[in-house]
Amino acid sequence: MAWEEFERNGTTGLSGDEPVDEMMLALKRISTAYEDRFSRKPTVSEVLYALETVLTTHPTRYVSDIEGLKLGEIMIKPNDHGEKLDDIDTTQYEGVYTEATMPGYYVILQRSPNGYNLPKTEVIKIPVLELEKNTLICKYEILKHDITEEMAQLLIKHVLLDEYCDNYYKGQADKIDFINLKVNNYHQVVYT
Repeated sequence: MAWEEFERNGTTGLSGDEPVDEMMLALKRISTAYEDRFSRKPTVSEVLYALETVLTTHPTRYVSDIEGLKLGEIMIKPNDHGEKLDDIDTTQYEGVYTEATMPGYYVILQRSPNGYNLPKTEVIKIPVLELEKNTLICKYEILKHDITEEMAQLLIKHVLLDEYCDNYYKGQADKIDFINLKVNNYHQVVYT
């Protein structure tokens, strides 16, 4: 195993393959736990919060320099690699309303990737889509593990609201409240 000296923010230290590999395995397990529970990977802030909690609770178990323990800061630039509509092939999805159950609901379907007429897969279920004053309330569930929150919201806006609903709500609402029912996550966006 290779060990090497490094410098970070004016402080030197040692690291190597084993600590990096162990950190990678721990992050994979954390990511899997978030995907199992919330259908998404953790944010950087959530990972750092967990690390800070562990380090400050019992610092002598994990580090040798506890005197004046100050946790380092990781500067986070705006997410340049987040989901953008250009990154999603929206032709592979369609919005519909189904009355398979009562009451019916809106759904985003994923088409068969190979072009065959295989059954379409429900990837996002939208049981609530209603206008309250100037806000469109959109409650949804992600049904497929590789759909992120950002991707779900982009697909709902483009494939369901813009295409299927033909911008019906655009003149009536200036905000959209996205509420993920599985994880009770709330995100408000300007409806443009």
